Amino acid sequence: MKKDHIQSPIRRENSHIIHHLQPFGNIVLPLFSVLLILLVFSSCSSCSGGGKYDFRTRQDAINEFHQYLLKVRSISHSNTKDFGETLCEWHEISDTVYKFLAKDSVFIKHHNVANDFFLISDSIRTEMLRLTETWKYGYGDVLTIKDMTCSYKEDKELLDAVHEAEPFFNALDSTSISVCDKSSILKRYRYFLSETKRSGINNKNELLKFISQEDFLFRSFLAHLYEMDNEPLSDITKNTETICRNIFLAAKDGKISSKDVVVYMSMRTVRRLLQNSAECVENINRLEMKNKAQGNAYLWMIIQPFISIDQFSLATMTEQERKKFNYVISQLPKSRKFAETFDINLKALNYLLPQQLLKIYVSSF
Repeated sequence: MKKDHIQSPIRRENSHIIHHLQPFGNIVLPLFSVLLILLVFSSCSSCSGGGKYDFRTRQDAINEFHQYLLKVRSISHSNTKDFGETLCEWHEISDTVYKFLAKDSVFIKHHNVANDFFLISDSIRTEMLRLTETWKYGYGDVLTIKDMTCSYKEDKELLDAVHEAEPFFNALDSTSISVCDKSSILKRYRYFLSETKRSGINNKNELLKFISQEDFLFRSFLAHLYEMDNEPLSDITKNTETICRNIFLAAKDGKISSKDVVVYMSMRTVRRLLQNSAECVENINRLEMKNKAQGNAYLWMIIQPFISIDQFSLATMTEQERKKFNYVISQLPKSRKFAETFDINLKALNYLLPQQLLKIYVSSF
């Protein structure tokens, strides 16, 4: 009863927000699935509790997990700090219980125990989703909670690799964008992708050259973003996806260091997502959307960093990109046009949309 009381006042508004969060055609490649990460880096979880759980039997582990569910269920309200800490606790005990059960082949031999584990996991997730509705979280809170629960933020090997790559990315902005019309930049962009796909990328120098040239063309492209509403761009997206896939295959074949590919490609994609989001914020506040489809596409591109920047890519974010992320965060709460495009009250949007972004994060946790 208490749970329903907490959820009911905003359930109808939530469905309105969810409707607008459906993906629309997007010119930015979503974060590439980095399957090589586990082979390159061993994450040092920021949620680690130093092995405070000690199970003797599989039933001990399940009982401990169930007790944690009861603890979370008893929480009536939350805030940013408490929510992040609870997510960390959940990650820690879930990971510990899972590893304890897995070493005894429980998930293969004892289906009833495995079923208990996954039922408890689902129940904890349901309770965490409930807690997102007990506090008016803002856009900055979503990023703070992601930071608190980032499993890679203390991984020295990764941080050293990011530090080494950071000057390369910081220097990209020193190249001014091309001053030309929409048709010219699209022609150059398509030619560049076609030639890159044809020639391939087979070493680190070629990888850095690709990222540098693509960044220049992408920034030049963004200068004409408002004009692209009726432009077919699927070929650009498809060719970019093919090139990225081939880069990871080159790492798999040993042509490029796996570490270099994982780090540079993650940093490159984070940069693109935030460039795109910041440009959309500028456009949506300065220009009238031509139609609802364009407005919806802009909204999706604005919020995409909150969804697509996962724990690994968050750890590869440079200070320069974090400032860009904070710029987007600072602009959204005061954007009347952003709320108008959503067709919702600005005050309500400023806690309902972050709430949905937080729910998406919890659902993927």
